[in-house]
Amino acid sequence: MNKYIVIASTFLLFACNNTEQPVEVVDEVNVEITKHGEDITEEGAITPAEFLTQLEGKDSLATKLATTIDEVCQKKGCWMMLDLGNGTAMRVSFKDYGFFVPKDAAGKLAIVQGVAKMDTTDVATLKHYAEDAKAPQEEIDAITEPEINYSFEAVGVIIKGESTTPNEE
Repeated sequence: MNKYIVIASTFLLFACNNTEQPVEVVDEVNVEITKHGEDITEEGAITPAEFLTQLEGKDSLATKLATTIDEVCQKKGCWMMLDLGNGTAMRVSFKDYGFFVPKDAAGKLAIVQGVAKMDTTDVATLKHYAEDAKAPQEEIDAITEPEINYSFEAVGVIIKGESTTPNEE
């Protein structure tokens, strides 16, 4: 009888020792790259912070910028808004209306090459626009500082985005 107890105990001891390693399921990440307009490369693209520094004191700048797409025209993809990282966005149009970007590109990384422009709308003009829009007087009176606007005419765009494909095991 003791013999059976020892054999059963040994069997149970080895049965509890699970040597099987857990299998980790990893999703495959594919980076989709699409090009629009002129054939450009990623080399030399600057960050939004570098862009704002280089544009300071100028009204225009020929450059290549890499940043996130905030919004895309949902009618044709004929413009997009890029995040400048300082709470503002910059409207990007495409040279000679010659190309468009995918309407589902928001949230993806864009590398744009072209000419950026900065202009300032003075307080009087901003108040005039508000009056034309029939804004309440309190809103018109609250306009006390000029508005800085950024625009970009792109000759070429690269859009990079990730798509995840689950691994099936």
